Amino acid sequence: MSSENRVLRQIGWIYRSSTLRLTVLLSAIFAVGMVVAILVALTLGHDAVIRRVDSQLTSLAAAIEVDDDSQDIRSVLVRPLSQLSGLPPEFAKILETGIGTVNLGREFRGEESWRAMIARDNEGTPVLIAVPLDDSEEALEVLGNALWTTAGFVLVIVVLIGLGTGLLAQRRLARINGVLKRLASGDLKARTGTDKSADDLDELARQLDNTAAELERLVAQTRNLSASLAHDLRTPLARLRARLETLPESDERGAALEEAEHMSGVFDAIMRVARIEATHGDEGFENIDLGDLASELAETFGPVVEDNNKNLSVKLMSAKSVFADKAMLVQAMANLLQNAIVHGGPDIELFAHAGTIGVADNGEGVDPALFDEIIKPMVRLDSARQPEGTGLGLALVRAVADRHNGLLELSRNTPGGLRVTLKFTDL
Repeated sequence: MSSENRVLRQIGWIYRSSTLRLTVLLSAIFAVGMVVAILVALTLGHDAVIRRVDSQLTSLAAAIEVDDDSQDIRSVLVRPLSQLSGLPPEFAKILETGIGTVNLGREFRGEESWRAMIARDNEGTPVLIAVPLDDSEEALEVLGNALWTTAGFVLVIVVLIGLGTGLLAQRRLARINGVLKRLASGDLKARTGTDKSADDLDELARQLDNTAAELERLVAQTRNLSASLAHDLRTPLARLRARLETLPESDERGAALEEAEHMSGVFDAIMRVARIEATHGDEGFENIDLGDLASELAETFGPVVEDNNKNLSVKLMSAKSVFADKAMLVQAMANLLQNAIVHGGPDIELFAHAGTIGVADNGEGVDPALFDEIIKPMVRLDSARQPEGTGLGLALVRAVADRHNGLLELSRNTPGGLRVTLKFTDL
C-alpha cells in the first residue's frame, strides 16, 4: 500500500463521519441563513432610506416657492423645469419617470448618486428637486460591512465549535467502533472502559461493555463445556480402547476399535477448534508466502493423495505473503485436502493466488444452498455420513479464517465439484 493510499485511508473517516457531516451541513445552513438575512436587511434598509428621502423631498418642495431666479438650497438641488439645460442630461430622464436615482460618478458637485423627483412648490408649480445620496449610501455600506464582518466571525466560531464537538463525538464513536471490531475478530475482552453516563453515547458504550461481558461469559462457558467434555471423555475412551484391544480378533472387535478411533478423532477436533477460537493477539504470527506454503503442502500430502488413487495438482498465480500462524494454516489446509480426498473426485487442485489459498476438486460438489450449513460444527450432509467424518473439518477451517480476520468462501468448481478458498484481507 502506497504512502498516499495510507494517508487517504487515515483521513477517510472524515468523509464517513456522520457527526462531522452534520456539523458541515448545519454550518452551511447557518451561513446561507446569515447571507440571506444580511441581504434582506440591507435591501430593506436601502428601501427605507429612499422612502424617507422621497418624503423629505416632497415636504421640502411644498415648503418653498421657486421662480426663475431661485438658487439651490444648501445641498438640495431645486430647479424650475425651464432651467434644466445646465444640469447633466441624466436629470432630464426624471421628466419621463417623475422620480428616480441619478448616478453621475462624482462628475457633478463631487456627488456620485442623487435622488431626484418632480414635485410641486407651495404655489403648485412643477419643479425638479434632488438631494445627494452619498452620505446615506456610505452609512448603509458601513452597516453592511459591519454585518458581513460579524457574520463571518460568528460563522467561524460556529464552525470551530461544531467541528470540536463533532471531533469529540467522533472519537467516542471510533472507540465504540474499535471495540465492536475487536469483538467481531474474537477478542471478547475488548471494552470501552466507560464508567459514567454523561450522555447517550456514554450510555451506549456502557451497554456495549455489559453486552460484551455477558457474551464473553457465555462463550467461555460454552467453550469450556465442550472442551471439558471432550477432555474428560478421552480417558474412559482410551480405557475402552485398551480393553477392546485385549479381546480376541473378530469382526466385532475391529468395528468397535474403529468406532472408538472415530470418537477419539471427534474429541480431538472439538478441542482443536476450541483452542483456535480461544486464542487472541498475533503471538506466533509471521510473514508466510502462500506460494511456498502451497508447494510444501503438495510435497507433504502428494503421496497421501496418490495412495488414495487420486491426482494432486498445484496452481500458483502471483501468490503474496500474509501475516499468519503457519501451524493453523497447515492444519486448515490439511482438513481441506482430507475433505477433498474423502468426498471429492479423482482430481484435486491446490491453488494460491494473490492473498488467497484453497483446494478444489471435481467431485459431485455441494448444493450452494447448503454452503452456510456445512461450515457449522457437527454438520454433515447425508452423503458424507461416513465413519471417518467428524463434521468439524470446515468448522475448524472457518475458525482459522476468523482467527486471521479472513474469509472462508465456498463456491462451485468448474466444470463440477467444490472449491473452498481462504481469503486473507489484512495483507
